[in-house]
Amino acid sequence: MTDPVALLTRLIAVDTHNPGGDEPRLCALLADELRARGGDVRVVEVPRAGETGAYVLATWGRPTLLLNAHVDTVPPNAGWSGDPFTARVDGERVMGLGAADTKGAIAAILCALDEAPPRDLAIAFTGDEENTGTTVRALLDGDDGMRGTLADVTRAVVCEPTSCRAGTRHRGILSVEVELRGVGGHSSKADEMAAPLADLARLAVAYSDWGKGQLEIGPLGFRGMCMNIAKLDGGIAFNVVPEVARLCLSVRPPPGSDVDSVSTELFGIARAMIARGDIGHVTLTAPISNPSFHTREAGLFSPALGVGAPIDLAFWTEAALLAAAGIDSVVFGPGDIGTAHAADEFVPISDLHRARDVFATVIRNHGNV
Repeated sequence: MTDPVALLTRLIAVDTHNPGGDEPRLCALLADELRARGGDVRVVEVPRAGETGAYVLATWGRPTLLLNAHVDTVPPNAGWSGDPFTARVDGERVMGLGAADTKGAIAAILCALDEAPPRDLAIAFTGDEENTGTTVRALLDGDDGMRGTLADVTRAVVCEPTSCRAGTRHRGILSVEVELRGVGGHSSKADEMAAPLADLARLAVAYSDWGKGQLEIGPLGFRGMCMNIAKLDGGIAFNVVPEVARLCLSVRPPPGSDVDSVSTELFGIARAMIARGDIGHVTLTAPISNPSFHTREAGLFSPALGVGAPIDLAFWTEAALLAAAGIDSVVFGPGDIGTAHAADEFVPISDLHRARDVFATVIRNHGNV
């Protein structure tokens, strides 16, 4: 059997931290690996703010199953005991940036291809998962996606560090930013002027109260909306009436929730307060609006993935975007989320071998997936 450790060592050496890393370079390397295994391969660059991301897509036949893992990592956290881009292997684990999240999964998938001849399979290694998700969206929306190459794909395995267990549910993420502008000026005139900070403080309390009223919403294990009043700021000094105030909050809608409906409800609370004269006119935006996720038909996936004993995920994944596009998905991969994003990130070698064997079984038998 092909050992994924040496391959993972090569992947860790390519810096793809996001923002600032080189996703196209790693995608070019992976394209070579996929071509060597008989895939029809293309690399697509995806522009985003100030830099260029990328994905590599390989297909065999007319794909009905997609395996996906992301090539980017977070920036190195403080406290690394060595070079994050030089893998260290101690016999039980591989340490390096991205080892668990998710370059270990990439290595396991490539090695699985050596064990099982692919058919009607697509593999997408995508960038920008750790930031804004532009790359998977570009894949799904472009000619390679649901209108073309992936048109027949009905199921996907999305790789994240789950300790080789199947994740089938997680929350969505919605962030809301509110801005209120006034005139501003000397505080001796405060009684005659708008009070942006006070208005947004009232709105923040209204949002907090709304969140407390949602504590019984959602399935067991995901009760509530996780309302977080994250930031309220503005002003420069005690004797200056602020010209502008800003409020930032987030919610994490439970599986089965419609994140757009939640956004509409939150925007409606602010607009109702404006109409009543409780606050001044505000500008509302939702910079992040990521759907929640649940696997629709877990029983149709390969038993090798562990779908008979699924786990709930505390973190968001791009499986939600695939599911929203009509591709039923599960989340699976080597490594523990507890080591991801941390100094001295690592993946157990036993997990790499387990993931390779599971992916080989899935590839070999995916007509039943």
